[in-house]
Amino acid sequence: MSWLRFLIKVSFICNICYLIGFIIRMLDNTDTWEHITKTVMVLGGLVAAPLNIVTCLLAVIMLLRKKARFADIHPVIFILNVIILLLQLELFL
Repeated sequence: MSWLRFLIKVSFICNICYLIGFIIRMLDNTDTWEHITKTVMVLGGLVAAPLNIVTCLLAVIMLLRKKARFADIHPVIFILNVIILLLQLELFL
């Protein structure tokens, strides 16, 4: 299940970009951080939520079908992805 581990790691990186973009928007200093904001907002704003949903669903399905073990999919990163997914869903609704 190396593809699932890779997908979880990429999703985590995008989620970190989402959180950085969220903090930058809250500080309202987009002019100061313009060079970072452009890159971060693409990964965090466009890619993070859909990728995180797909990754979490695939991981849960693989765990329920016993195709993967919880210890093999980076449990800490997976749990952080789920927490950030809940935050993303809260902000979208």
